[in-house]
Amino acid sequence: INAEYGEVITHVRKCRYSLIVVDEVEKMPAGTLDGISAYLDINVQVDGVDFRNTIFIFLSNTAGNPIRDYVNVQLETGRSRSSLTILEMETLIQNTLYKSGELEQSSILSRYQMDAFIPMLPLERRHVKLCAAELIKQRGNKCGCKSLATLQSETECIESKADDVVAEINFSGKFSRSGCKKVYTKVNLVCPLDKRDEL
Repeated sequence: INAEYGEVITHVRKCRYSLIVVDEVEKMPAGTLDGISAYLDINVQVDGVDFRNTIFIFLSNTAGNPIRDYVNVQLETGRSRSSLTILEMETLIQNTLYKSGELEQSSILSRYQMDAFIPMLPLERRHVKLCAAELIKQRGNKCGCKSLATLQSETECIESKADDVVAEINFSGKFSRSGCKKVYTKVNLVCPLDKRDEL
């Protein structure tokens, strides 16, 4: 763990404006986040390094299921996805983090050192289709849609192939189980890449 702290200090010392992303925070050993706590305080310097221009982003799936369940209930009651507010989602995330026990003991939470909790809302079929359509469009002629005579024909081709991709994605109710993560692989099924393209 000390090696990671040393790496953070080294990078911030080299670059005055730094962005540090910590993924799967919930899997970190207990107490690890507390070691980062000093960097998040309003200190002028820590070990001779100024962290005031450093942004830390902590990614966690701890609230993933509660977010999915909450969004599902809201959609079923007739609310639109866009009507969900950041405040209600932040409250949900904070409550989940405090109750989960995984991050409950962290001083980062108890000392209110997190500025914001940003939800990643679950993706519906239409969102996954947009991911697929964009990738198919980027592939151009490799999907056989670019060479069509009219823009309408090209659009219809992209839509059709995107529907084929979405049909291959696993959904749990309304939501994709893996967001758009599997879209690239599934697009390869409808628009195969040459070996040269993969390099």
